[in-house]
Amino acid sequence: LMKVEVSKKIFTVAFGIFKTTQIVGGLELAAKAVAAEDLLPHSAYFPIALAAPLLCGFVGGCGGAFLPFTNGLAPIEEGKVWNIRAAFLAPLAYLIMTRFCGVEMLNAKMTICVFRILGDLFPGPRDSMLGPVTAALYKGTNVRSTPLPTVVPVKKA
Repeated sequence: LMKVEVSKKIFTVAFGIFKTTQIVGGLELAAKAVAAEDLLPHSAYFPIALAAPLLCGFVGGCGGAFLPFTNGLAPIEEGKVWNIRAAFLAPLAYLIMTRFCGVEMLNAKMTICVFRILGDLFPGPRDSMLGPVTAALYKGTNVRSTPLPTVVPVKKA
């Protein structure tokens, strides 16, 4: 079934909708949980929760890419994995649109859903647009452009 091009496209659209629902669901659940928390004082600097919703949206969008934990940070080395990049960018865009720009939640969800689906359907243009952004992000954060070796050879004396 997945060898037919039409069924691949239908699956891609369905997968984009599913992942968007996971991202937005995780983000909104975290935002409501932080807002309802009374044990610790809320931030004096930010009127809304930022870190927990972004982290939960990212984890929801990754789909277990970091599991098992022995994988380490392999999924984000070199920024080549679209699902990880989309899982990072979509919650950030959604949070900015809904919390700071006043966009309706459903419209913001539709925007990141279309972004994700178009990124899946058109990988060439996606990579040419996001490649420089990813390179700048890695350069700005001082992350290596090549991963460190996992095994370091030791010379015998």
